[in-house]
Amino acid sequence: MDIASVPVILKNAHLLDPDQALDRLTDLTIINGRIAAIGPAAPMPDATEIDLHGQYLSAGWIDLHVHAYGTLGFANPDAVGVYQGVTTFVEAGGPGIGTLDEFMATMDGLQTSLYVGPFIRPMGLLGLNYIEGDVRTLGEVPVTKWLDFAKDHRDVLRYLKCNAIGDYGPGTLKLTKGMAEILGIPLYMHIGEFQMQNPDHLLAPEAFKVAEAGDMITHLYHGNLGQIIDDDGKILPVVRDAERRGVRFDLGFGAYNFNWKVAETGYAQDVLPFTISSDLQQFNVVRPVKSLANCMSAMLRLGMSLRDVITRVTTNPAIALSLTDRAGALKVGMPADLTVFRVEDGPYELSDCYKQVRIAEQKFVPVMAFKSGQRFDCDMAMGEDESNWFLQFAEEHVPQAAATLQPAQRAFLADLATALSAIDWTLTSAEKLDVDKALELQAMFHRVRASHPLTLRQALRAVYDCFLDNPFTMQIGLLLIRLERPFAIERLRAVAGRQPVAA
Repeated sequence: MDIASVPVILKNAHLLDPDQALDRLTDLTIINGRIAAIGPAAPMPDATEIDLHGQYLSAGWIDLHVHAYGTLGFANPDAVGVYQGVTTFVEAGGPGIGTLDEFMATMDGLQTSLYVGPFIRPMGLLGLNYIEGDVRTLGEVPVTKWLDFAKDHRDVLRYLKCNAIGDYGPGTLKLTKGMAEILGIPLYMHIGEFQMQNPDHLLAPEAFKVAEAGDMITHLYHGNLGQIIDDDGKILPVVRDAERRGVRFDLGFGAYNFNWKVAETGYAQDVLPFTISSDLQQFNVVRPVKSLANCMSAMLRLGMSLRDVITRVTTNPAIALSLTDRAGALKVGMPADLTVFRVEDGPYELSDCYKQVRIAEQKFVPVMAFKSGQRFDCDMAMGEDESNWFLQFAEEHVPQAAATLQPAQRAFLADLATALSAIDWTLTSAEKLDVDKALELQAMFHRVRASHPLTLRQALRAVYDCFLDNPFTMQIGLLLIRLERPFAIERLRAVAGRQPVAA
């Protein structure tokens, strides 16, 4: 029997739902994966009863800025999703229009609801250490392809992302804003200049000027160049103006983008994030971000009430992402996407991204999540496991998954190896990434795939399984260019020549 079809009664829970003005001890009943009733529940035949005495129950937490795919993504995105109490998240810029097909082909099957906020660059985000500065990496801006994707995948598309960094002026912000308007979705802009250290070309102020009502600006409390405060600690006028226009500010904690002093200064002047997001990625899940719960704990320490924090991971992101029909509230008839959590007493140390520490008296601890009525017990260690965040190529051995590839996949790999042998590329650092060469490798992959009776997912999986022990997903051009050319071709040929393991 499907567990989601078994009635579940969550008893003695402290329901907390700002959207419904719920803040009381009572029961919640789940039937067929939906919220069936709120209030004292009578015994039901065959129902599973779970006593949540001493624990809170809210709508499922929503993290609108996570890196689940691409150069910053995880092997198991659910490890920072339902297993951390997050029932819905958004991939923030991993793919662009040139790789959204790859994203769609590889990212289905998660337990956590995954949406996408693609990047304006066709390849998507290129990597943590890639230095922004060459506007030509934006390549073509194919309006027709964007419109076609929006038409075919409207439900998954939630915003359009760009970075307010680099030294090429505000044109890219305006370009992205125009495309967002064409697609009818919000603009989502990253601010925080931790790469380009030129104070004469800061784009953060321009981001606040370009954004309009419903658009989002993330990394509100970063401590890099282009902060929201001036040298005297006063909120910049452009920030106030944007707030008055209805621009929504997002926390976006991230590896470099939360600073206690900026947060305390901004909070004292009533500049608060509308949403709390983590910006979780491979390079910050161990520290300093750790989890959305950790970011929520930081906001509780900053001075927000429990209700205010929960609003910013339920009600508000549902509004910002136009998901109020399915998430963000405890309404009868809604999908039973729920988060059970405790608020534990400290003291605890909470660090920002600059090793500044504050002592907190309380922190959020997610206990379990329900996704359409299915229970997931939280396991915070799962996200921090090295196999989940450390993408390492299997150079000394062939991954076990390669033995399960089917003959059609091995034939494809053989032809891909031959095609790639005609292309010269050199392994370089992320800072010196040859984007044009990565695009050439990507194009070759798709050209070869088109001549084989494989789905895109099957072709991508075949290549991933040649080089990765753990199921990371990455833009194929960026994966190939990270490999030494002789090694890549030799491994593809070796796997192509292997006999598959019988099913």
